[in-house]
Amino acid sequence: MKQDDRDPDPDRHALVELTRVQPFEAEVIAARLRAAGVPATVGADSVYPSVSFADGVSVFVSAANASRARAVLDDTVEPE
Repeated sequence: MKQDDRDPDPDRHALVELTRVQPFEAEVIAARLRAAGVPATVGADSVYPSVSFADGVSVFVSAANASRARAVLDDTVEPE
């Protein structure tokens, strides 16, 4: 591989934790991000449901998409 063929910013492909919430909410957030064109992944639940409930489940996006993902979530309006 030539020097010019290397990715100038390999960290942009790294996954970052966007948020950590309850499992169902994590799936909803990931679906919202995907619908907005932001690839998202939900972390694995624990084999012990009480641990997933207590610790939450992570929603991951690439470092390159993190600011866009936050903007999508910030645009979400919660009902009163």
